[in-house]
Amino acid sequence: MASFPAFSAPRLFSFIEFNIAFVLGLSLPVILLSILIRKSVPNQWYYFSGIMCGVLGFLYSLIYFEQIQIPALLSFAILTLALIYIWQISSATREDEVQKSGVTDYFAMSVKVLSGVVIIYLFSVWFIPQLDAYIGWLVASSLVLLCGASFIVIQSRMKHTEVFRHVGQWLVAGFFVCTVFFWLNAQVDVLWLILSLVSLFIATMVNGNWYLIKRIFDQINQSQIEESKQLNAQEMFSFMHDPATNLPSYQQALIRLENLFKQENTARYAVVVIKPINFEHVNEVLGHQNSDILLLQLAYCLQKQVANNDNLINFDYSNQTSRLARLQSLHFLAVIDVTHSHYPEKILVEDLCRQLAEAVPEAMSFKSFSLNFELACGIAFVGEHGKSVSEVIAHAGDAVIVAERERSLFQYYNAQDSLYTEQQLLKMERLKQDIENDSLLWLAQPIIENSSKKITGFSLKVKWRHLGDDYIELREFLELAENSGELYQLSKQMIQNAFKLLCEMKKNNIYQPVSISLSSTDILEPDLVDYIEEQIKHFNIAGKYLMIELTEPVMVVACDRAKSMIDQLKMLEVAISIDDFTGSYESLRYIRKLSVNQVKISCEQLQPNAENSAEKAIVNSLINLARTMKLPFVASHIDNKEVLKMYDVMGGSMLQGHVISGGIPTGEISTWIKQWYSKNPQAETKK
Repeated sequence: MASFPAFSAPRLFSFIEFNIAFVLGLSLPVILLSILIRKSVPNQWYYFSGIMCGVLGFLYSLIYFEQIQIPALLSFAILTLALIYIWQISSATREDEVQKSGVTDYFAMSVKVLSGVVIIYLFSVWFIPQLDAYIGWLVASSLVLLCGASFIVIQSRMKHTEVFRHVGQWLVAGFFVCTVFFWLNAQVDVLWLILSLVSLFIATMVNGNWYLIKRIFDQINQSQIEESKQLNAQEMFSFMHDPATNLPSYQQALIRLENLFKQENTARYAVVVIKPINFEHVNEVLGHQNSDILLLQLAYCLQKQVANNDNLINFDYSNQTSRLARLQSLHFLAVIDVTHSHYPEKILVEDLCRQLAEAVPEAMSFKSFSLNFELACGIAFVGEHGKSVSEVIAHAGDAVIVAERERSLFQYYNAQDSLYTEQQLLKMERLKQDIENDSLLWLAQPIIENSSKKITGFSLKVKWRHLGDDYIELREFLELAENSGELYQLSKQMIQNAFKLLCEMKKNNIYQPVSISLSSTDILEPDLVDYIEEQIKHFNIAGKYLMIELTEPVMVVACDRAKSMIDQLKMLEVAISIDDFTGSYESLRYIRKLSVNQVKISCEQLQPNAENSAEKAIVNSLINLARTMKLPFVASHIDNKEVLKMYDVMGGSMLQGHVISGGIPTGEISTWIKQWYSKNPQAETKK
């Protein structure tokens, strides 16, 4: 074996010993932690242990191996250097991105090259003394650094954010290689050798355990995420159940039924949707918070009644049994399996509806408030009335609407009802288009003073025809207009057409009011008053020639809003009339309160026969009441001469109806006025 000069430094003995303790102090806790967590966080703790042994062996060689110091020192140095990059390459190989990129074979080959370099160099140092150990160190260490550089280049293509960390360690390793070479040639002090080694060890410990620290934090974060996803039993119950009734929620019912129908697709089920039809009154009186208490009582009674009915589907996944589920709004859901029943399925379903109705207490109370509930049930069959769960439930809900409308306990789904709904939607869309295109038929019905035949005003009417159907009046398509959201626009068109009609009347020297009917609370908006004021200015016609007709229900339901609107209209001198005057106490109170200008008395029910004596008495009393209150009144629906004669006997004067005219298109009003004056010359007056 070749002999190497021994380099001992007694003056630095304490410094080397300190670094040995320093390395041990840093390494042992890391190794211990890595071993303890290796099952939960897999790691390659043995590589770091090997590097620690190499560094300690290097330092011990400086102190104790004086005879074989250089071979031992170089052996520990090349072993440490190679293990550093074998560890890095092995750790990177475990990453998903590296495995997907297809460079694992190249990394495996790099590990083999590094292992070969170490074995060959160790063999040459110890068994081939003829070779120059210094040059051999440069060659072997350069190959290791070359493998490290190629690893960095490949990593930079996949994880460019980690390049700086790897490059930094590579530079420290290069500094260590150069320091060893210069120390062997006695060009640097041993202090630099120790500093470069410890620096490389610290860089390796930080860089090499980077993946371990990253995995630990990822594991902690993943555990926290999993814990946040896991709900305890109480949270799961709250998530899957309705808070007001403690019944399974609509989403829970859908999931349960969809899974059930997939498993037993040949079974036959009946879906029953239940609604307490008069519960809305509770919300209005008690408010939602207090009404939930009554709703909870009702749900408990219904659930208790059917808890032992094994034909009903259990919506609950827990140990509890829930035969009912809570749908949106006030609806409940029950699903009955009629596949293996010995009775006709309709008898089974109808008996369930009766059981539920019997479960409702005669009077449910909350403090001093009590109410008798009634149920309406809608029934639909899976397969027959829809394929999907949500579709069948929706159809059962449609049947509930029919049951509520007809005041019956239960109704089966009828496709004709859906067809009617679709037809209504089509009508709403067509009406909306006709209103937007101003394609409605506007008619002016004259108001005449019977004795003189004078024109005392016009009542503006509007009619609408859907496709090839006959024209229908406003009261017949008012609900469609409300549901389509176009009632406000229709009211604006009515106001505009009223002012156009006033312009035509002005051309014919008729200065009398035009009345329009606003028969919904939806139109009692301040914007409508502003629009009337705009039309007054635009057409330069005084507001006193416009008369707004309000129905008694609108006055009663929206008294405050109506009074506010009437006060604003009064400021514009717009007249107010009560349509379909009934003489009730409420209407009289509002007439006195709101100071109306006129009332209209309907004579639609008057017929010239003895059986109609009650109607005659009612109309006669209304006329006397209006005369006593000194209220101007107009009789509407005077549609034939017999009714006109009866009205005249009662002392009436102003009237409108088919006996005069059913309605004149507003564009033909001038022609009609001329014809009326030619037939009744005494009616023509000048302003």
